[in-house]
Amino acid sequence: MRIARIVDSTVAPPLAEGRFAGVVMVAKDGRPVFAKGYGLADRERRIAHTPATPFMIMSVSKQFTAAVIARLAVAGKLRFEDHVSMYLEDWPASWSDVQIRHLLSHSSGLPIDTAYSWLVKHHPEFWPGSAPPPPYEPLDLPAPPGTKYQYANVGYTLLTLIAAKAGGAPFDELLREEVVRPLALEHTVPERNGIRIPGRARGYQKSASGLELKEQKTIDIVGAGDLVSTASDLVRFDAAFDDDRFVPASIMLTPKIEGARGASIGYGWFVRTSPRGRRLQYHTGDGAGFRAFNFRVPDKHLAVVVLSNVHESDVPWIVPLVDRIADAMR
Repeated sequence: MRIARIVDSTVAPPLAEGRFAGVVMVAKDGRPVFAKGYGLADRERRIAHTPATPFMIMSVSKQFTAAVIARLAVAGKLRFEDHVSMYLEDWPASWSDVQIRHLLSHSSGLPIDTAYSWLVKHHPEFWPGSAPPPPYEPLDLPAPPGTKYQYANVGYTLLTLIAAKAGGAPFDELLREEVVRPLALEHTVPERNGIRIPGRARGYQKSASGLELKEQKTIDIVGAGDLVSTASDLVRFDAAFDDDRFVPASIMLTPKIEGARGASIGYGWFVRTSPRGRRLQYHTGDGAGFRAFNFRVPDKHLAVVVLSNVHESDVPWIVPLVDRIADAMR
């Protein structure tokens, strides 16, 4: 099979060099046409990856938070143009122009560290340390909302609070009812407080002595990087954006602001043109022990998911792999 040869040949060097271990899945029209595990999910217990291995997906979690917000908007429970101050008590007056749409597109203009200090002052459940959280000191917005891209985890944690207020239920419950159950996702759940989801791959990072176990708590990135999922669940999630039945896909995937490195961003999705001139819609995840890549190639009705339990800051072979797979698909 041509797809198998393309994937096997692409992952062979990073796999041999200890820079990748994980799962690659390719789907056409929402149906997997290739799925394979490479290397070990748990090096200490010598458990191999399979296509069903769950992973921490880190910032790919943001796509699910954005979907919850979009579902609430469709139901009339909030509007993308609503001001954050409508939902969060004691929101600083100097930040009053920030709207939900700005948080979704990383264009709120919020000073990131100060916004996090505000968050943990009012919601200490998001503070992971045993020492007191940093003091909150008011600062004006360094940029007007909607004018400057600045990637921020804290914006998506704020979105979970907004969703809970608008939806009248805890965010985890809204995630289940608005996304997981409608799409029949089987393995997408938050992982918090150091309690590992059974069967989840362990996360590793390369060091001078080899691959070492390296994971992180996620209590401070709720809604921004705390989900466990599988390649098959992500493929099913991607297929939901082929039309507007699940959410207004065109609204979420339409670029709202220019991002970094040639990409623009919608609500939970980056959009860019590949080196071969192909439109890509995607999000990536980058955290201790894990990398996650969730790509849609809309012109081909194609999804490519790569999940790794070896952290590698630079993964230059991902976009070329997506391009090669798309070239091989009819």
